[in-house]
Amino acid sequence: MKVKICGITNREDAVWALNYGAQFIGIDFRKRSPRRVLPAEAKDWVPALPTFAAVVGLFDDEDSKDIVRMAAEMNLKGIQLNGPQTPQRLRGLRQSLTNTECPPFIIKALACPGPETLDDIPRWGDAVDYVLLSDPNESKPGGSPRPFDWALGAAAAAHGKPVFLGGGLTTDNVREAATKGQPFAVDVTSGVEKSTRHKHSAKMRAFITTALLGGSGRSIPEAP
Repeated sequence: MKVKICGITNREDAVWALNYGAQFIGIDFRKRSPRRVLPAEAKDWVPALPTFAAVVGLFDDEDSKDIVRMAAEMNLKGIQLNGPQTPQRLRGLRQSLTNTECPPFIIKALACPGPETLDDIPRWGDAVDYVLLSDPNESKPGGSPRPFDWALGAAAAAHGKPVFLGGGLTTDNVREAATKGQPFAVDVTSGVEKSTRHKHSAKMRAFITTALLGGSGRSIPEAP
C-alpha cells in the first residue's frame, strides 16, 4: 500500500512528507480551496522537488488547456480532478495530456456517500487511471473529511481502477481503513495538519509509518 499526503502548501512540508516515505504528495490549485497554492508561488518550489516524487496537482473544472499548461510548468506526475467532469470531458483532457512530453496520470475524485456513487466509474473507461474515494464534505470550501464506509474501496476496485482511499483518515484509523477497503493507496489531508496551511511533522511521520509498516514510526527521524 502507498501513501498520499494531500494539501501540501509549502516546500518544507513536501520535503518532510517525502523523507518520511510518502510516495505521492498533493498540491491544491483549486480556486476555492483554503489550501490553495497560487501558481506564481508554486513555481518557486514545486518544479524543484525531487524527480522521484509523484507530485499530484488538484483541480476542479478548470479549462483543459490551463491544466495541461500547469502540468508542464510544475512537472506534475499526476492530475487529480475533483470537479463534475463528464466522461467526454475526461477523454478530451486525457487526449490533451497524451500529447505532452511526459503525460501525467489522472486520478478522478469521487465523493462517496454510498455504493450507488460507484456506478460512475465504468463510464470513465480509459480516461482515468485511478479513483479517489472521499467524503462529500471534503469537496466543500474549508470542509473537513469524515470517515465513511471504507469497504467501498474494495467495491470500487472491482471496477478495474486502483483506488486511493480518503475520508477522515488519521494514524488511529488508517490500518482499519486499509483492512476494510484494501486500497492501492491511502490519502490524508486534515488528519496530519497543524492548520490548513501547515502540516504537523510528527503526525505525518506517524501516519506514514503506521500505514506502510503498521508500527509506531520510531525509526524515522523527527523534523526539527
